[in-house]
Amino acid sequence: MTALADALTAAQAKALAALEKAYVRGALDLDQFQSQMEMIGCTDKVDQDLLIASLDTLRQYGQTEPAYTEKRQTEKPTQAQISYVEKLAGEHGHQVPDLTGATRAQASEVISAMQKGTYDPAKWPDIPF
Repeated sequence: MTALADALTAAQAKALAALEKAYVRGALDLDQFQSQMEMIGCTDKVDQDLLIASLDTLRQYGQTEPAYTEKRQTEKPTQAQISYVEKLAGEHGHQVPDLTGATRAQASEVISAMQKGTYDPAKWPDIPF
């Protein structure tokens, strides 16, 4: 991943979090919310529909949207993270780890360790590599 790709991923996540807040509190209607998601590159229709259904449920029961840090702890790795782990593993002679079951935060840790040259698969017993 490049610095630009990292910045884009971070900006998209924060922009999406802002859109979610606005949608849940009623500042954006459905069409505006979907349009804004498209504009920032969140274009997967299945994911959009699931997100909207989740936010509608939160709205219906008077809850707020999940905090950005809360989402980062539970979301699965992005395709960009998976691709970058594959690239780094190849460059550093590691077997490509299986990120199934890992979180975005854990994938970021793996990326950092590979970049620093300190990656050790034995340090990741909770992730089914």
